[in-house]
Order: sequence, then C-alpha cells, then structure tokens
Amino acid sequence: MPGKKVVVLGGGFGGVRAAITARRLLPPDYEVTLLDRRRRTYICGSMPLLIVGEKEALKASRSLGQISNRGVNYVETEIERVDTQRRSVKARAGEFPFDYLVVALGAEYDWDAVPNSRAGHSFYDLATAQKLRSALSGLKRGRIIVAVASTPYKCPPAPFEGAMMMRWASKNRGVEAAVQIDLYTPEPAPIPVAGAEASACVAADLTRSGITLHPNAAVKELSRDGRSATFTDGTTAEADLIVTVPVHRMARVAAESGIAGGKPWISVNPQSLETSIPGIYAIGDVNVVPMANSRPLPKAGIFASTEGDVVAQDIAARAVGGPRPTFTGEGYCFIAYSGKEAGRVSGLFLAPDKPKVEFEQPSLKGFRAKERFEQDWRRFRL
Repeated sequence: MPGKKVVVLGGGFGGVRAAITARRLLPPDYEVTLLDRRRRTYICGSMPLLIVGEKEALKASRSLGQISNRGVNYVETEIERVDTQRRSVKARAGEFPFDYLVVALGAEYDWDAVPNSRAGHSFYDLATAQKLRSALSGLKRGRIIVAVASTPYKCPPAPFEGAMMMRWASKNRGVEAAVQIDLYTPEPAPIPVAGAEASACVAADLTRSGITLHPNAAVKELSRDGRSATFTDGTTAEADLIVTVPVHRMARVAAESGIAGGKPWISVNPQSLETSIPGIYAIGDVNVVPMANSRPLPKAGIFASTEGDVVAQDIAARAVGGPRPTFTGEGYCFIAYSGKEAGRVSGLFLAPDKPKVEFEQPSLKGFRAKERFEQDWRRFRL
C-alpha cells in the first residue's frame, strides 16, 4: 500500500517546521509537499532593525527552495482553494490531494480597515519597511506616531520595539531632541500578556526613552495625506510620519475553506492543533489557542515553529505508532531597545492557572540571543 500525502500550506515559521519534521519522521513512501506563493520570505522580527538601517533585507530573508534539500517537495504557487470534502488543494500549479493537511497560511493585513492607512507608513512587510526606512533617513525634526489598529497582531513587542529603535536611531543621528515619538495602543499597557510587572517595566522604559505612551487608544482613521490620525479615545493628532500596525485577519484561502466555521481565526485542539476536521491541522497566526486567562496565545513565530513540530509528530504517531505529542505553549519573544541590547518575554503561556511569563531586562546578551534566533530561522532550524 503506497504512503500517504501530507500537504502544508504556507512557508512561514510553522509551515516550514511542520514540513521538515514530518519528512524526517515519516516513512520514505510518504510524500510531504509545501505550497507557498513566495519563494523568498522575510522575518517580521527583523523589520524594526531594518527600518533604522541596522539590518539589510537579504539578512532578514530565506529561500524556501532550500527545503528541497531536506526531502520536502516545495512548489511555488498561488493557493486558490481548499476542498475539505474531496481533501484536495487547488493551486495554479495543479491539484494536490492530501491525507493530512497543515494550514499555516498566517495572517493577512487589511490595509483598508483603517481608512487611508496606505497613505501612512508601516513596517509589517518588506515593502512598507523599506518605504519607512527611506522616510526616517531624511527626518531631522518633527513628530512620529506609532499606532496599533487592533488586536491580535503578529509579534506583540513589535510596535514598542519599533518605537525604541526609532528613538535610538534619532539619538545616534544627533536629532533626538528634535524628534518626538508617540505610541498609541488599544491595550491598557504594553505587552499585557507578559503580566503587570513586565508591562510596567516596558512602560517605564518607554517613558525613560522619551516616548509618550497612549494606552486604550487604537488608530481609527488617517487623513488622506497620511499626516493626521484619529483614535478611538476621541483624540486627533498630527505628525510628520504616522506608522500603523495594520488590522490582521485570517488568510482569505483559509477563511473560504470553511475550516474556521465563520469565526475570525481557526479553533484547534490546544494539545494537538488539529481542527474540527480529522487530519486537518491549523498552526501559527491563522489559529486561536486560548490561555487560562481567556486571552489568545500571542501570534509569534516561536509558537508557530513549536506547533509545526507538534503537528508533524502527531502525524508520524498516527503513521508509525508511538505517543501523541502535546503542545505546551512554552515560548518567547524578543524586544530590541537598540542595535546592541534586547530584552525577552518568555515562559509557559499555557500554564493551567495563568500564563507564567517573565521579562528579562535588555542586555547585550539578549541582543545576541535575538541575532542567533534570526540566524536559526534563516538556516531552517526554526
């Protein structure tokens, strides 16, 4: 009897990890295929450094073609439709039947959810980050606003890290006194998932750096020229540069598949990451895993990578036997304060009573750990 087919949709943290681990654990006659429309992908966590000239695009990317060396069948193609009844994926490159499906399509950005946000700036993909980098390089005085549109969003520390990096860069360029930075967030404090103590530490560090924090205020609309913003707390502010964290939504293909049942994100078994449809898993930013405090697990690359490992192990256990794995929710996120120091939020996020999370103060050691993390990602170790 021939081996079965495992199809992975999406080449981000989770998809790549699931494909590589599945290929390593499954018998040779099993076929593992990964589909993604982009051969070269970029790590979101490097964008705050890229916008201030501390990271180049090539160092923040990797080519998915390299996973063919690991025995994974990589196909660069646009994914068009998932048919859960026929258990098949329709793509421009053809039809891909599956026995097991791993949905790792991540989140898409809804640039139209905040009117005129395209007239402003962002750093949540390469194109917007490069545009912002150009604008920042010429800014000698004025006001910068960093504004979050809604939660959840990828990489919870990113807005705060971005603001810190812009402050650090303005100091290096000798224009710190002439550049004002304000940060607006719909949450009551920075990175609340890290706990009250860690949130207070980050808030104090922002203030100490000269960044004005505006909690409980999401960006609602930008002016047509991208120089003025209104917020949900009823205020309006003008700035030379307005940088938004866009509204995140489930990838269109995932939404149209029906796997989510009409909900904003795909619900999964928190231990196995399997959806309500047997043999179909959802990992990374596309899913929702509740923590004990009723908040969703943060959308972060390390969780997607670990979920990919768990799913691959679960498929292998079904194929060849052995114990079924359990996703524990252990993970971390970095937050760079400069081009030399980074802090880290880490812990057991799915602890039964409440997330057990700690904040490690920024240090050179932390920054080097962040760099190693990104190098591991580029080398397909994450």
